[in-house]
Amino acid sequence: MNHVGTQTIETQRLILRAYRMTDAEDMFRNWVTDPEVSRFWGWKPHENIDETKSLLSGWINEYSNPETYHWVITLKSISQAIGYIYLNEINNDEQSLSLHYLLSRKYWNQGIMTEACRRVIEFAFAFGAQKVYTYHHVDNPASGKVLQKCGLQYLLTRYKRIPDCEQISGDYCYYEITKENWEEYAKGQDANSDLRK
Repeated sequence: MNHVGTQTIETQRLILRAYRMTDAEDMFRNWVTDPEVSRFWGWKPHENIDETKSLLSGWINEYSNPETYHWVITLKSISQAIGYIYLNEINNDEQSLSLHYLLSRKYWNQGIMTEACRRVIEFAFAFGAQKVYTYHHVDNPASGKVLQKCGLQYLLTRYKRIPDCEQISGDYCYYEITKENWEEYAKGQDANSDLRK
């Protein structure tokens, strides 16, 4: 894979870009303090903005690594950070990586995460990935719906232990999409788009 790092990419409604320290206030307002949002993650809701700034500083420092793909999702209409999406578990030998995302509860059920995921998957295949995979807790079926809308295929459900986070260990649903399958999916999306014009 020809790693290019976190590049700014856009969709119709969104700008996906690297974090800035000025995003701390939006993060604190929109998601890091919400227990419903953090329910399936290994972190606890933030109690103060200094905690958010500390986390953000660490993420920003990781951008020096060209294999870091971590975008903040910003909504163009309000110029606010409303969530994040990232690629990790990179396997250069197998040319595979995993996709993960989170969105402020205020913006659930609006197609925003599907829009962001499609663009990031397209980006991953453009720099040489051959397979994108991910997984979600069985108690979070909304995440599975996003994946299906992005063309990923359900594989299986199995137990996954999250080290040091027993509260989110449990059964996870696994999905994947290959570059070949993505290209077929994208053709279908283009055809449907043409029909709507």
